[in-house]
Amino acid sequence: MQDRDPPAPPSSHEVAGEDFLFHLYRGSELLQDNRVHDAKAELEQALRFQPSDPKGQDLLGIVYFRLGLYPRAIAIYEQLVQSHPDAIEPRVNLALSYIKTGQAAAARSELERVVEQNPNHSRAWGYLGLAFQRLGDYERASHAFAAGGHDAMARRLLEMATQSSPGVSPTTPASLAPEPLAPRESRRPTAPGFEAATGGPTVSVEMPASSGSVPTTAWTAIDADVTAPAEAALEHEAPPPSRAALMPPPARLPTTAAVADEAPRAVHLPRTAPPTGVRETFQNALLVYPRALPVALHPSGIVLVQAASGFAARLESVRSMTLHSPAGEALRRRVRGRVIDESLGGSLAPIIDLPGKSEIIFSPQKDHDLSALTLDDDALYLREDALLGFEPGVSYENGRLPVGDGDAIAMVQLRGSGTLVAQLPATRHAVEVMEGHTLLVRAACVLAWFGRLLPRGIPPSEAPAGARGLAAFSGEGMVLLDGRA
Repeated sequence: MQDRDPPAPPSSHEVAGEDFLFHLYRGSELLQDNRVHDAKAELEQALRFQPSDPKGQDLLGIVYFRLGLYPRAIAIYEQLVQSHPDAIEPRVNLALSYIKTGQAAAARSELERVVEQNPNHSRAWGYLGLAFQRLGDYERASHAFAAGGHDAMARRLLEMATQSSPGVSPTTPASLAPEPLAPRESRRPTAPGFEAATGGPTVSVEMPASSGSVPTTAWTAIDADVTAPAEAALEHEAPPPSRAALMPPPARLPTTAAVADEAPRAVHLPRTAPPTGVRETFQNALLVYPRALPVALHPSGIVLVQAASGFAARLESVRSMTLHSPAGEALRRRVRGRVIDESLGGSLAPIIDLPGKSEIIFSPQKDHDLSALTLDDDALYLREDALLGFEPGVSYENGRLPVGDGDAIAMVQLRGSGTLVAQLPATRHAVEVMEGHTLLVRAACVLAWFGRLLPRGIPPSEAPAGARGLAAFSGEGMVLLDGRA
């Protein structure tokens, strides 16, 4: 009898595919059992075989979210949304990650696209309500909660809107009803491939019979402990920001009976909270660099810079930086097109040219604000001590503001295409200069100007009543003045 040829060994591609499926399925099981760290190791191992697999990336994003590694989760879901723009769950997960990192405006943008695509997505409406709540827009938040069937939160937000805007009586949507929200579903599915009808979390992966790719059409919802979002779950969220960002958050409102007993006096209940864990404390203060913005002003007042090809920075005002290239050198002043042997920014606080890629955080001094300014066609003249940094597309030339009887004030002229970071007093005022008129100012108060303006120092002999320290501006433009007393 003729011998048969032995079976061919499996190809390296088939072996890699089987290893990928093994680690992916194992990671999914561990995630169901809430063994998140073990699931992370398995899923990262799976993605070594197929780095771009969307199902593996989706599950790994959930792992990073549960571990509090929100920037990593955001990076994954931004890529999934870009690769699969019509998929809903990755966009909802991305929005929730934005909410957890304080980026309510970005979350709102993503969620509005979701509810436009699927108006019946209850979780998306609930998270959209959270985003509006964080933005201080309680009226829109209440409508979003109502649209998602979260009626108790809708009522509460309408009451908050009334409290923050006295004299305005809210119009309760007809869809609001007093019945309570349904309790949270079990986090673990009862069978492989199960997904809750309410859009609850599912982390199961069905293994195919063959060694082919895992189906990637079923996306997984993040388990964030704010699902639905039920009223009880929202108790653990941070209080919403106020409309003016200067008022304290509104106190939690008592029951209707308590208000009736105390009327007409306002009732303010003290806010209590359990101790905060170390990880949560750090996560609540986590800074996330926004995508597509090389220079961004954070709500806290700091400026975040993501430089791809260099940035000039005054190190005195830098609170942290990540450099991917060796440290740069101090820039030199330029006067009439000639580089002179003096440091830009002064010898005590020079501005350093940082080459290559870097991430920088600027922080203001006391009683000062940071501004991220994009240059346009007009040149900007700024006090040299107010300039903290600028992008490579910005050119500079040094000059001085003449003072009639004192030392001239160091200024820098900035032109080009790019963004600069300036530190200015919190109280400041702009004054317009019109053609044919002359503006007299106290020279020490001049912060910046732009337009077709010609400054000159006024000697006491020409100043009203022999006043000293004056400067005059003529032409057309605007002058920015220090408004402090």
